[in-house]
Amino acid sequence: MKRFVSSLILGLVMATGLAVASPVEAQEVSRNITITRDSKVAGQSLTKGEYSIKFAEGKDGELVVFRGKKELFKAPYKVTKLAQPAADNSVAYSTAGDGSYQVKRLEFRGKTEAIVLD
Repeated sequence: MKRFVSSLILGLVMATGLAVASPVEAQEVSRNITITRDSKVAGQSLTKGEYSIKFAEGKDGELVVFRGKKELFKAPYKVTKLAQPAADNSVAYSTAGDGSYQVKRLEFRGKTEAIVLD
């Protein structure tokens, strides 16, 4: 009986240790975005239109951009906190030195984090 209790306690301690040691995986999500201007993301050109993106919600990583079912490219991103949840989906642009537009930030309705692109 004593051996059984010791084995049970050892098993619980090991299970707890594995649960704590294993990293929590961020959930990969898909979102639809509308690009309203011909622009660039990480040097890749995007024409006006509808796109879908996949990324790991809540952590920095690599954004995958799709048009329909075709993967166009991947781009690194960082997550930034918003002061309040986004009122709507939005795409923020900046103007490059050559006059072209760069997608800089993506916000999604109701979310308190935004995706920042370089």
